[in-house]
Order: sequence, then C-alpha cells, then structure tokens
Amino acid sequence: MKELFFWKVWSPSERRTTIAVLAAIILAIVLFLIKIIDPLGNAVRWNVLSEVSEINAAIDVLQIGTWQFSIHTPSQLVTESFMASVMETDLLSVRLFWIFTMAGISLILAALTTLSRFWYLAGMILLILFLAFCRLEILHVFGDQTKSFFLLTVILYGGISYYFHAFRTDLGISTRILSILGISAIVAALVTFGSSAAMPAFAAANYSYPVWMMLTALFLLISSTEIIAAWVWLSTAGAQRKGKGGLVNFIVISVLYLLVLLLVFLKNTRKIDWDVTLVSPVVLALLSGILGIWGFRKRADSTGGTMPFRSAGFWLYTGLFLIALSFSAFAAAAANDPVLEVLEDVVVQGQLAMGILFLFYILVNFYQLFQQGLAVHKVLYKPLRFGLTQTRLFGFAGVVILFSVQRLLPVNQSIAGYFNGLGDLHAATGEYTLAEQYYKLALQQEFQNHKSNYALASLAMRQGDNNAAAYYFRQSLLKNPSAQAYAGLGNILMSEKLFFDAVHSLQEGVGRFPESGELLNNLGMLYARTNVADSAYFYLEKAENNTARSEVPATNLLAILAKSAGPELLDSLTSGEKSYEYLSWQANWLAARNLKQQFSKTAYKSEALPEDSLLNVSSFAYLVNYAGNQARQDSTPAALLRKLPAKNPMLGTDLLLASIYPEFYSGNKLKALETLASWAAEDDEKSALYKKVLGHWFLQLGLYAQSIEAFSGVEGAEGTIGVAIANALQGNREVAVVLLDKLQENAPDTAIEQLKNTLFSGAKPKLPTDSLLAAAVRAPSRATIENAVRANPFDPQVITSASEFYRKQKQTSRAYRLVVDALRFNEYAPEIWAQYALLSLEQGLLSQAKEGEEKVKQYATPAGYQQFATRYQSMRALIEKQRAAF
Repeated sequence: MKELFFWKVWSPSERRTTIAVLAAIILAIVLFLIKIIDPLGNAVRWNVLSEVSEINAAIDVLQIGTWQFSIHTPSQLVTESFMASVMETDLLSVRLFWIFTMAGISLILAALTTLSRFWYLAGMILLILFLAFCRLEILHVFGDQTKSFFLLTVILYGGISYYFHAFRTDLGISTRILSILGISAIVAALVTFGSSAAMPAFAAANYSYPVWMMLTALFLLISSTEIIAAWVWLSTAGAQRKGKGGLVNFIVISVLYLLVLLLVFLKNTRKIDWDVTLVSPVVLALLSGILGIWGFRKRADSTGGTMPFRSAGFWLYTGLFLIALSFSAFAAAAANDPVLEVLEDVVVQGQLAMGILFLFYILVNFYQLFQQGLAVHKVLYKPLRFGLTQTRLFGFAGVVILFSVQRLLPVNQSIAGYFNGLGDLHAATGEYTLAEQYYKLALQQEFQNHKSNYALASLAMRQGDNNAAAYYFRQSLLKNPSAQAYAGLGNILMSEKLFFDAVHSLQEGVGRFPESGELLNNLGMLYARTNVADSAYFYLEKAENNTARSEVPATNLLAILAKSAGPELLDSLTSGEKSYEYLSWQANWLAARNLKQQFSKTAYKSEALPEDSLLNVSSFAYLVNYAGNQARQDSTPAALLRKLPAKNPMLGTDLLLASIYPEFYSGNKLKALETLASWAAEDDEKSALYKKVLGHWFLQLGLYAQSIEAFSGVEGAEGTIGVAIANALQGNREVAVVLLDKLQENAPDTAIEQLKNTLFSGAKPKLPTDSLLAAAVRAPSRATIENAVRANPFDPQVITSASEFYRKQKQTSRAYRLVVDALRFNEYAPEIWAQYALLSLEQGLLSQAKEGEEKVKQYATPAGYQQFATRYQSMRALIEKQRAAF
C-alpha cells in the first residue's frame, strides 16, 4: 500500500495537488473514452428527414340498416429516413481540450523549474520552439500578423519559470503549478477577449496541431515499456520464489503480449487480413499510461537525482499524460482518422519495438536474478550489463524501422491530419473554398482517409453539387467505410432518381454494417417507395431491433402497413401493446385508427404544437389526424387549428379543413356548415372534396335536398351514391333506382345491389339525434335539450321541443334564435316555420309571423296546417285585442 499511495509521505500541499492532478487525469480519460467510442459520431449526427403523404380514410360514416355509407377524406402519413449530417467539430470539445492541455503545460513547466540549470534551459528552449510552431500570430491578438503576442507569451512563461528556478527555489511545487496556471489563464483571457480572429480557440488548436502531436507521440513512447515492466512485477512480486517459475511465466506472458502486437501491426499494414485485434490499442495505450504513474517513479529514481520523481518526474509525466489524453480526445471529436491511425501506430509499433528491446534488456541483465527467484522489479532500472539508454535508443530505432516499412505512411498521415484540422477551421468560419483546398492537400498526403473525403462531400452538399458529393462519399468508403457515408451516398443517388444504384449502395452498406439500424431503415424505405412491401417490412422490422431510435422504423412500419395491410392487421396495429410517444408514430397511429374507424377517446399530445406555432411534418400530421379522429370527442382543435395558417401558410388549406371536423361533430354545426359551404362555392382544386363532405354532413342531419345539391357537384361513384341515398331517403325512390342502376352498368358491384335492397326496405339512418331527442322528451331539462340541439340543430322535432322548452322558461329570444338558425339550412320544414311564426307573434313581430304562417301553409299538409292555424289564429287574435285595448 505504501508503494501504491506513494504521495502519502509527501507534504499536505503536495498530496492535495497530487489528488487534484489524478482527478484531472481521470476526467481526461473519461472524456477520451466518450469521444473514442464512436469518433465519426462526434462530428456527424444522424438526422431524421420526415415526409408526409396523404391516405384516404373514412371519417364521415352514416349507417343505414346493414349498409354503411362513408366518404373518403385525407389523413396524413409520416415516413422518415435517416440522413447523415455534414461534418462539424464539436466546439465544446475544443474548450475541454484547451483546459486539459493548459493544465498539462503548467505541470510540465512547474516540473522544469525544479531541474538543474542545464535541463531547465534545454526545456525552456524546447518550449520556445513549441510556441513558435503554434503560430500564435494567426490569432491577431495585437494586430494582424505581428509577433507581439508570441513574445509576450514567451516573456510571461519564461519570466515566471525563471523566477521560480533562480530566485525562489524554496517554494513548493503546488505554488509553482498554481502560479503558472494563473499565467495560462491570463494567456487564455488575452486570446478570448483580444483576438480578432474568428473562433480563436479553434484556430489555435488546429494551427498548433504538430506540437500536440509530437508531445502525444513522445508520451506514448515514454510509457511504451510499462506493460512489460508490469509483467516483471507480476512475475517476481511477493515472497521470493525458488526455481524458474517466475522466469517462465514472465517469458510466456511477454511473448504472448508481443505476438498480439505483431499481429495487430501486420493487420494494420495489410500484410494479413485477419481480425486479430484481441486487445484494442486504446486499452494498451491507457493501460501503459496509467501504469507509468507508478512505473515512472523507478525510472526517475534511476537517473541519480537528475530528475527527482517527487519534485519533477511525477509532474512532468502527468502533464504529458494530460496533453496526450486531451489531444487524442480532440482528434476523436473531429473524427480525424489519419491522426487516430498515427497514434494507433505509435502505440502498437512503439510498444512492439520498445518492448522487444526491453525484453532483451531484462533477460540480458536479470536472467540470473530470475533464476534465483529474486524480486527483479526492485532493480529493474539498475542494469548489470546492457544499459537502459542503449535500450531506448535501439528501441526508438526499431520504431523508425517499422515506420519505414510503411514507407513513412504515419508521417504522411500526420501531415494529412494537420491539413484536415485547418480545413475544419475554415469550414467552420464559412471559408469553404479555402477549406476545400486544405482537405485536398490532406488527400495528397493520404488519398483514402475518411475524414478528408467525407468533409469534401459535406462541402459539396452545402453547395448543392451532388456529383462531387457522390464521388467523395465513394472515396471515403475505400479504406474506412462508415454507415454515415453509405447513407449520404444513398440519399444523393435517390435525389438524382438513381433508384437501383441507391439500393445497391445501401445493400453494400448493410453488408458491411449489418447492425446499422439507420441503413436498414433507409433500405426498407427505398423498397417501400416501389411498393415492394415484403422487403420493406423485412428491413424495417430488422431496423427497429438494431437502432437506438427504434421509433423511426416503427413509424415507417406503421405507415407502409397502413397503406397495404388488411383489416385484421390494422386491428393489431392500432391495439397492439407496443407503442411510442414519438410524435410521428402517434400521427401514423391516428391515421390507422381513422382507417379502421376507431374514434374512441385518446389523450392529446400537447407537445405537438411548438411554442412558436411553426409546424414540422410530424406536428402537422398529428394535429390533422387528431382533429379528424377525435372530432366526436374533443372540440378544442377547432379553435386551435384555425389560428395556425397565419404562421403556416403553405399548410393553411389542410389545417382549416381539419379544424372544421371537430367544429361540426363537437362544436357549432351551423358555423361548420356555413364555413364549408362558402369553401365549396369557390372554384378551386379542393371544391369537390368540400362538396362531398358537405353532402355527407347534410345527409347526417336529414337535410336531403341540400345533400343532393352538394353531391351533384361531385364526380365519381361517391357523388352518385350520395345523390341516390339522399333521393331515396327523401322519398324519390325512382330517381335513386335510375342512378344506382346506371352505376351498376358501368361497374358491376354486389355492394350496390345490397344498398338498393337496404334503401328500398325502408331502413333509415341510425343517428345519435334519435336517442338524444327521446331523452329530452322523456325528461326535459336544459342539459338534455342542449344535447339534442347540439346533435342536430336543424331537426324539426328537436327544434320544436327545444323552442317549446325555452318558451316555458320565459326565454323567448333564445328559442327564436334557435329557430332562425335552423331555417338557414332547413327552410322546407313546416314545423320550424310554425315555431318561427308563433315566436314572432310572442315578440310582436307581426309581419314576420305572417311570413311564417304562409310558409307553413306552403310546406305543411292540410291537416298539419289546420292544427297550426288554430293555435296561430287564437294567439294572433289575442295580441291584436291587447293592442286595441292599449
């Protein structure tokens, strides 16, 4: 435990600083792991492209005996495809990179101030060179292209470090680190508030790429032997062992480790085509880096005081560790695959070459100690024959040789990664031409790298050049194919109407990424567009089980099944256990319910309406389908949808039509009819639809003459059947027979014969008005009367009962208003005219009463008129007598 928590013997301030540094390393590791899991996913997002289409559903239904007359009106179906976004760097990752990097630089500088003069000066010279490589002048802190900021940075860092080194050697490491962190904060503030460059943090990170690349590679090489050193400790730690057990174990585990590295190297260099990545290089790099926190202590102690671990070695190592982690996370965040491949090569080839030499070093120096079962790990860095410096030099030479085997490809990739970073910078600032040039320079260094090709495809998509985008997407698939590139290529081919090429591209993508739900979904939707329903269903069902966003393929499944499924399957779709709160799925679910004529109560999703009232495809489809499906249950969409066309003019017609359904079925029927009648009178492309709906509503209300007039303007079978039914219910059976016989001649249909039998059997429509009127007559009250009037404000019996009720309640004006409203559409009902005449008399409107009396005489039967006249004449005589007396 003393070896594990070595800082416990340090001073309190050193212990606190050590814990803070280790906590920073843990956070940096977490950041790195988050970014390295899916590098391309950091820079390219999966977006969802939604499209809406219409499907005809029967919302208006009239039951006549065993026959159902319904008309088809549009419901909305949503279909969705995944679309890979253009490549963009997450700027939060840039800020985190600078936080950890500045902390690492501060640790390294603080460690340098504790070294001897020679090593301090050498370190400061390297620091100045690194700052020069950073090209700080591009930040324009003190004007365009001046060296002032570079000089100030050198003075600030050099001044405080020299002050600690030469004048305040008594100060502890914690004070030095905090002071240099303060200088780093000042430098960051100068850049933030004084730079005139666009996105200065991003610019500084990309222009200083070579510095962080070299420091990261240096750290990876420094820690490259730590795993083998750990094998030594594992084989010789504990009580002394007799015999060769420790040596055999060490050799076996070390050889296996080096063999794994060799196989990974051969795979990366395309010498073999085996999937032999038993252990990820990421794991090896992190393991060696973490082990080095303890292992570097022994290496520092072996320097004979040149680099004391407590005052310098620990802080130097952890500073490099932070820089390596933050730079690797930054490269992963930008999906800069050439840089990631270089770092992987440094890990694999560095540990392979350095490991082989280090194994030779151990066996040459400590073979006899192994045989004696001694704790070799305690003297690992105290060689007896072959020196540690020579081992490192030969190991580094081995790394160079392994790089040379690849024709210095890692060097070219490093340059390509640098140009990619500059391309990202200028793409982010909108300088697309300059960004394109940098990406093409990167391709000159490594033409197959995914980053450059995808970025160029992104630029081409921004500029609407589909041919160039398709070319670069194909190029990006050569070496490091991605599901995003396949999706991008497929979308472009579809936009160019190259269906079979798009299918081939997506099939190839699914072959390489069989678990990509996004590609499976897009391939299923391609088949759905050509009505290959079985293939579409297969891929969409597979996509639902292979993507985190399973609601998207589920939405598409609902859409294609709604278009092609039979009644039984639709029943299972609308009543199944699996459901999603996803708005697009809810919209399609409501459309399926409309198809099945299931109008039971369902909850409204308030999130469907954005705060700014600007509708997207999903919210539009949901609101329209909800208004139709819940028209009999919820009247609120009527007022809600009427307000939306002002913000959504392109959707205005559909929104207004949807709004009128809840108005008719749950709100003010008179208002709904007047509105729809005015639309039907206009000569536009939807006037036939309006007339069809209007005719059906008139049928439901028993206004057969008006229904005939409306349906007469509708071409096709629905219009003819509507006219025939209205005539039959009005008593004109001969006209109905002629119309239905003519329809049968043109298209023989047994359903027409069933309709004829139903109509001529004397069957009447089943309407909710009948039961509501019976309830009002049986137990007259305000509630029962209002329910009956709301169901049919034009029915003569309903209006008669209601007006009589209100007259008894001394609410003559209310009764009069009901009668006047009813006469707007039912002007041939003598019962309503009778009420009009009587109510006019009560209010002293004798001329209106006279008009009502004449209408009753015109439309009523003689017996009916005689019954009315008796009551009317007596009331009129009484009123005239009262007037004469007055």
